[in-house]
Amino acid sequence: MSGESGGNPIEGYEGAQLAEALAESMAGLADMFDLIMEDAETVAQRDEVSSALRAYKEEYGPAIVEVQEHGLQLAENIQAGASEIARNDQEAAGDYQTPWDLGVNLQVNF
Repeated sequence: MSGESGGNPIEGYEGAQLAEALAESMAGLADMFDLIMEDAETVAQRDEVSSALRAYKEEYGPAIVEVQEHGLQLAENIQAGASEIARNDQEAAGDYQTPWDLGVNLQVNF
């Protein structure tokens, strides 16, 4: 919501679980890409096709690895953020006092 600050650790953990599921599904993505490209190169009947597939693999292989790494880092960052929100809330809860807890005698004029 706009106009609000703070965070909800429950929502943060839910987001972290979704990001972790995404990262887990991407784990092995680079290896699978390599296998697919090698299989495609093996069945290619012409040298031009094989060399094009090899060039494609060399060009885009590092990008696949990078996407995989970013997915894992995203999951870790979201989890760390949710943990920090929860830790901050826990620490602040001990310091939070209402006016009644402070023993302040409030005079209210109507």
